Amino acid sequence: MRSAIGFLSLLAFGFLAAGVLTVAGSGTATDFSFDGATGIGATGVHLGSLLIGMVLGIVLSALARVSWAELPRRFAGWLLAYERAFYRLALAGVFVGILLFY
Repeated sequence: MRSAIGFLSLLAFGFLAAGVLTVAGSGTATDFSFDGATGIGATGVHLGSLLIGMVLGIVLSALARVSWAELPRRFAGWLLAYERAFYRLALAGVFVGILLFY
């Protein structure tokens, strides 16, 4: 629940920042039209770049929460825990290969 609230607060901050950039960049322009060819609105904010930046910020914040030092140990533990399942999967692959190529 805590990570979901953190994600939603980060998303809200991103939309708030986008709003601030739009208002700050608008200046005295009153025309809010959007040029689809260039992706730049009358305010001078490139909407595609703004969206890509927000998505990259969310991805980077999610990657920052991963404990990279602990990841190899957890992966090795997961492999050892499901060793029998991998053995059965390998045997099933061998038997299916024998049926197909015989």
